[in-house]
Amino acid sequence: MGYVSVPEFNIAIRVAETHGLARDAAAVRVGVPLARGLLCDPGAASLRTAEGRPVLHQGRALALWPDGTIKWLLLEALISIGAHEHCTLLLGPKGVADPRPDESPTLTIAESDSAFDLDTGSASFSLPRRGSTLIASGRLHDMNMFGASGCTLRLTGRGGACSLLEIERVAVEAVGPVAATLRVEGIFASVPGLRVPCVVRIAFVAGSAAVQLEVLLRNPRAARHKGGLWDLGDPGSLNFEDLSLVVEPVLEGVGLQWSAELDSVPRSTTARFWTVYQDSSGGVNWQSRNHVDSQGRLTTRFRGYRIEAGDSDPQRALLAEGLRATPVLQTRGASGWIAGTCEHFWQSFPKALRWHDGALEVGLFPRETGQPFELQGGEQKRHRAWLELGRPAGSCTLAAAHVPLEIAVDPRWIETTAAVPYFVAGDETVDPRYLQYVAGIITGPRSFFARRESIDEYGWRNFGELYADHEAVRHTGPEPFVSHYNNQYDFIFGACYHSLRTGDVRWNELMRDAARHTIDIDIYHTTEDRPIFNGGLFWHTDHYKPAATCTHRTYSRQNSEGRDYGGGLSNEHNYTSGLLHYYYLTGDREAAASVRGLAEWVCAMDDGARSGFALFAPGPTGLASKTVDMGFHKPGRGAGNSINALLDGYVLTGERRFMLKAEELVQRVIHPRDDIAVLQLDEPERRWSYLVFLQVLGKYLHVKLELGEADYSFWYARASLLHYARWMLEHEVPYKDVLHKVELPTETWPAHDVRKCHILHLAAYYGDAPERERFRDRAAYFFDRCLTDLLSFETRDLTRPLVILSVYGCIHGYFLKHPEPARLPAEVRHDFGVPQQFEPQRAHLAATFKRNLRLLSQELRRAAGEALYGLKNRIAP
Repeated sequence: MGYVSVPEFNIAIRVAETHGLARDAAAVRVGVPLARGLLCDPGAASLRTAEGRPVLHQGRALALWPDGTIKWLLLEALISIGAHEHCTLLLGPKGVADPRPDESPTLTIAESDSAFDLDTGSASFSLPRRGSTLIASGRLHDMNMFGASGCTLRLTGRGGACSLLEIERVAVEAVGPVAATLRVEGIFASVPGLRVPCVVRIAFVAGSAAVQLEVLLRNPRAARHKGGLWDLGDPGSLNFEDLSLVVEPVLEGVGLQWSAELDSVPRSTTARFWTVYQDSSGGVNWQSRNHVDSQGRLTTRFRGYRIEAGDSDPQRALLAEGLRATPVLQTRGASGWIAGTCEHFWQSFPKALRWHDGALEVGLFPRETGQPFELQGGEQKRHRAWLELGRPAGSCTLAAAHVPLEIAVDPRWIETTAAVPYFVAGDETVDPRYLQYVAGIITGPRSFFARRESIDEYGWRNFGELYADHEAVRHTGPEPFVSHYNNQYDFIFGACYHSLRTGDVRWNELMRDAARHTIDIDIYHTTEDRPIFNGGLFWHTDHYKPAATCTHRTYSRQNSEGRDYGGGLSNEHNYTSGLLHYYYLTGDREAAASVRGLAEWVCAMDDGARSGFALFAPGPTGLASKTVDMGFHKPGRGAGNSINALLDGYVLTGERRFMLKAEELVQRVIHPRDDIAVLQLDEPERRWSYLVFLQVLGKYLHVKLELGEADYSFWYARASLLHYARWMLEHEVPYKDVLHKVELPTETWPAHDVRKCHILHLAAYYGDAPERERFRDRAAYFFDRCLTDLLSFETRDLTRPLVILSVYGCIHGYFLKHPEPARLPAEVRHDFGVPQQFEPQRAHLAATFKRNLRLLSQELRRAAGEALYGLKNRIAP
């Protein structure tokens, strides 16, 4: 492609090393938002140091503006930086003769019928297209460091039956001058009657002899969830004993060198069998009831990790022990070495690193736990491991994998792009009370990091989850109350927003951990259940009840108390915007798949043709638009969250069907002439979530304006928003003033007042001049009351109100900084008619059945009457 002139821009990107490890050509990745019209081709951008030196990089467009220019650019680069140093990179337009960075390594891929061969400049690797070998060879110059079996992935089922991953397809997922990723798909056949799917993404970096392997194991079966209960022990679960990466190196005179923790001094041994095994988190509450099996028995056996070694497996002796391991294991020989490690080794316990009689093994689900693992129906888990090759005199770099470089884009630039809705960079318009309040999420003794310790929110299934401590307020027992949040109110988006606003890595960590947990554990990855469940997002665990054995699913048999109890997934708990922006920031393809899947879930649950009543009644089920009960299809969070997911699905994919479905739901649920009084929106216990719907209606208007679509649907939504906002002006009051109307007058009610502030700002933004100041004044009033009332509660710093404020609290500051109204085209007058009552499929079927039954009854009475009349006539004299 020839040189293309692009507009001038200069984006500052800050990189920092904060762990005392010098980095040489380390790979970094960051999503960069761009303004509309700025860049069409990722290759037309240049990356330089502040001193003007070119930096080797590659880019990939993750999202486009409606005009086809790039909205989000995934930038990957190689950075050399000293310990405890920081630097600034500048992203701008490429010049005509921009040089390639001096001495840049090259990354090449050669494809044949049998394999993919990669050369990073420091090492070369071969990945077969078929068979059971992930990486057949790893060469330093001409020497192959791998044995005949190469690198494999081994699953051990119940009873000890082993199966290697059988590769079905390999494809290049991404490639550039900095990095390449190949996607390997395969199955395990060790479980009778079940083909267990597995995806391994293998990533290579130019100039590096290290390889990252991300292993995704999924149970595709549906849970049976009899009675709406989702406990461990379900017949749909997958049970197995071990999942390990295995490498058999070709090294003479092998010895081992290992370090257990990041700053520990490396030690050596010549033992034939060596293991570091992390059994629990090592935290104070390592015996939390968070870690139980299907029988409610604790699965953790001891605190922290142990290192054992010996000349035979049964005779290993204890070498060392500790609390939280971040280990690296090297197998060293005369000709070189191979090293391995695993991400989140102690956080996502149990984990193991082994040297097992000539093989280096990474225990992702390690057999050392002594009990089977249970992957629930529709559950998946991703693990990341690294392998590195080296010459005898070379230094291992895998310790740095545990503490990546920090990287952040200038917040002032992000604000100018308008790529993040309601984004405000500075603090000058944001209430200091608010800033201090949400800072408690990442700092202090009650930070979300500290809350993990409360119930030991660690382990392969739990790490990344938020502790739902607001559910434990009434708990009086001696043990910590276990309850899970499952991304309610979209904390992932809140963490993403503040990560971008502040550049603070702690927000980024919370976002990343929560997103990966949500994608793997909280989403129901199956197509074998009912459409209302397949691909959905599980509710948070039940209110004021311990999670017990349902893990991160809502209803447990241990809470049923013999009454009608149980349920499943629902449209009211469907949060996608955080996952979408996490994808923009990281390029995680599983996040993109999740956003699309949750939009598909909305379409599927509402599709009457997929229900069991399709033969008897047409039309949509209404499951996408209901809130609280099937009889309410007016503004509420059920319809609001469905529309939001559809909008995110449309923005991600560009598939028009998602937008059309969103507009169908908008016009089903709200109308510019609704009789609001009959909806009883002033009864917060049942109708508070109409606020969620109106917030999403504002997002719909934003997307339509961005697309330049001021059509009937746009004006319909605008008229509806203003109709309800005018009602709010006259009737809405702060929730603290009406707490006598609610069952539980908690701190969360005043937190929701921030939504009223948002809606009234939207009304000012989209409304006409005579009303704007009144809308703005009332928005400011609700923001002040939200903070004042919330901060008056002793329980103000519980998880739920903090999440709500983290997501919506900066919107007021944004509109103070940007008070200008929307630039609307000349309004086209439409006749919107009168509201129509929506009839869901079951209601239509019931009405039809009753009508037919009535007609049948009438016909039977008529026939009976005629028969009686004839009988009388026959017997008359």
